[in-house]
Amino acid sequence: MILEVQHETRFEYSVPVQDATIEVRMEPANNPSQACHTFHLDISPAAEVFRYQDGLGNRVHHFNILGAYDRMRILAAAVVETQPPQTNLSASQAVHPLDHGDALRDAGLDVLDYLPLRGPVRLTPQLAPVLATLAPQPGMPLAELVVAVGRYIHDRYEYARDVTLSSSPIDDLLTHGKGVCQDFTHLMIAVLRSFGVPARYVSGYLHRENKQSQSHAWCEVWLPDLGWVGFDPTNDCPANERFVKIAIGRNFSDVPPNKGIYRGRAEEAISVRVETRVLDRLPSLSWQEQLPPLNIPLTAIVVRPMSAVVTLDDESPQQ
Repeated sequence: MILEVQHETRFEYSVPVQDATIEVRMEPANNPSQACHTFHLDISPAAEVFRYQDGLGNRVHHFNILGAYDRMRILAAAVVETQPPQTNLSASQAVHPLDHGDALRDAGLDVLDYLPLRGPVRLTPQLAPVLATLAPQPGMPLAELVVAVGRYIHDRYEYARDVTLSSSPIDDLLTHGKGVCQDFTHLMIAVLRSFGVPARYVSGYLHRENKQSQSHAWCEVWLPDLGWVGFDPTNDCPANERFVKIAIGRNFSDVPPNKGIYRGRAEEAISVRVETRVLDRLPSLSWQEQLPPLNIPLTAIVVRPMSAVVTLDDESPQQ
């Protein structure tokens, strides 16, 4: 599947602010399941953009806006070719409990980083009933455990916006019973790590036929005979060619689409929109000069009141 992705974020301020430093994680990854053929980033006010790779292997762009401004626009556009997953979750022969000594010996130390519970993916008393319900028996196939955890979260919790924040720990979802894909993914990671299974956070996009596309988050689970395999608890399905991976992390705080600081004191309003469309073939090298206009309305994500001289930029949750 060849997908064109456009992701627009707008920031508006009640009075001018100045001297912003911003970094974005919006460039799709290259891996056996997808190829990012081209990527274009447009910043307004104009800024010189620099690119680097972070410690987790994600592609990061950063820039400064000098002087005063009262609005900013970030448009990320990419053409990505996706393939059906090369590994099928059901093909795994791994069983619970996972022997960390043998299973992780050849996997590399980075896998160990996806076992501790910390940050929003934390051990909380509210998690205990969930763990008791889902506790695997010795010898249970890990693939069955992954599917059972994803289905439990999908069936038990309601998808609802404006209930949690980007900084919300899993406690908020467990308390309210509602949240967005970010919360569902954090909970799935917490459960799997509690059972000794490495799990990590994935940010990206989900293409939905005849529906509005969206920024998205899902879980990847490490199985010793398959490696990293994606599963989406929000939609109760394995990740497939409709999923476009951007970045991986221990939790959302490792991979926000954009974050930064500015100097000033103002009310900040943030709105976003994401649109994906299927292309019949790869476009020309000058495709970014002929991008179609976005046909969906901007969605207000957050309005932050005047509160600080230095204010964090957008870290809106993935939907």
